[in-house]
Amino acid sequence: MKEKIDQYFGITASGSTFKREFTGGLTAFFAMSYVIFVNPIILGQAGMPQDAVFMSTILSSAIAMLIMGLWAKFPLGLAPCMSMNAFFAYSVVLQMGKSWQEALASVLVASVLFLMLAFSGARSKIIKAIPTNVKQAGTVGLGIFIAFVSFKNSGIIVPDEGMFITFGGFSNPNVIIAFFGIITAAFFLVRKNQYAVFLGMIGAAVCGLFIRFGASMNWFNLSADVIATLPQLPKGSPVVIPTAPMNAMMNDTFMVAVKNLDKMLSLDSIVIILTFLFLDFFGTATTLSAAATQVSDIKQESFEDNKRIYSADALGTFFGSILGTSSLSTYIESVSGIIAGARTGLMSVIVAGLFLLSAFFYPVLSLVTTAVTTPAMVVIGIFMMQNITGIDWDGGFEEVIPAFLTIVMMPLTGSIALGLVLGFLSYEICMMFAGRLKEIPNVMHFITVISILYLFTI
Repeated sequence: MKEKIDQYFGITASGSTFKREFTGGLTAFFAMSYVIFVNPIILGQAGMPQDAVFMSTILSSAIAMLIMGLWAKFPLGLAPCMSMNAFFAYSVVLQMGKSWQEALASVLVASVLFLMLAFSGARSKIIKAIPTNVKQAGTVGLGIFIAFVSFKNSGIIVPDEGMFITFGGFSNPNVIIAFFGIITAAFFLVRKNQYAVFLGMIGAAVCGLFIRFGASMNWFNLSADVIATLPQLPKGSPVVIPTAPMNAMMNDTFMVAVKNLDKMLSLDSIVIILTFLFLDFFGTATTLSAAATQVSDIKQESFEDNKRIYSADALGTFFGSILGTSSLSTYIESVSGIIAGARTGLMSVIVAGLFLLSAFFYPVLSLVTTAVTTPAMVVIGIFMMQNITGIDWDGGFEEVIPAFLTIVMMPLTGSIALGLVLGFLSYEICMMFAGRLKEIPNVMHFITVISILYLFTI
């Protein structure tokens, strides 16, 4: 049996061992496991039932990683993407007014389009057509947007009549919890610990439990409403058979996307679908490019030109939308498993198994509040902000203006889609001003037309 597994995954042939694959799988799981608890919080703000999202997050991630491991045979982890769930909740549902059911249907259609592109030559043409500066700026803008939303949700920033927003103050214990978690994550990031995100959330949760305990001992004078927002230990056993979340998923989110496909023919729905497609498409491409730079003995082409990797991503999103979660994507955190020594798809299979086991820790969700998720969101924002070095700031104003507008308009308008659209449009206009219109590929002209149509929907 061991020899068959070795031959199937090519463990010995790749210079790896079973021990290294397991170690890599365990490392990757802990590096990306925060998504299990963060994703339900974010999508919950869009009105989705958190227990159902908890289960769909686990199952869709496990399915995607089994496809990645058994079919693509590559050591990468997949799960609901942090930027995609932010776009899903804050832009599509809360800002544009779509129901979460319609948003899931948009994710489903986008996944089918992504799958078609993954197997065609159109994939590389589209990647090359989008200007590099706008792609990099989109990632940076997303990072700032995600951090901004986490600051708002934890109370670090609050509305202000004079300055629009201002610091919320430490009178709110959730602000203390969030900052404690950020400081904890910062410590481990500086120490180059690959579990920094996970440990930052643990630090925030421990801080929240201490404040709750202090309030119960009358050390702190907090209202009942404030205490209700604090992390709390599970009321029963932290390990249970996940019957409740499974039933919630089957009753509330399963197949909802399919039932809402008839609402996908409007112009604004088409734009949402294309935005989901762009974000997933370029997010995966960016992640794979970043992953390639971390592993010297695996060729970059093995990551970026592997149709099966992209297909695993698309299939994961397809099953995720059916089960009830936003788009999945390859996680850069999972590269920690490769760095730990894993070289084959067995690592992905191991991570999938660990994700399934985590379903039995459903009660631990009571520890995860918006303040506890803040460290994870901030660290993700930091990672995405690093793409700003990929922008050619000396390439002329026709390159700089679209990048700047893309970055600032995402957080300032609260719309990821609008930020991208303004980036695409301003690029076309500025290139026309520079007399370089002929340099723009026809695919980009098509994207510009779609962008103009989108502006008529807002």
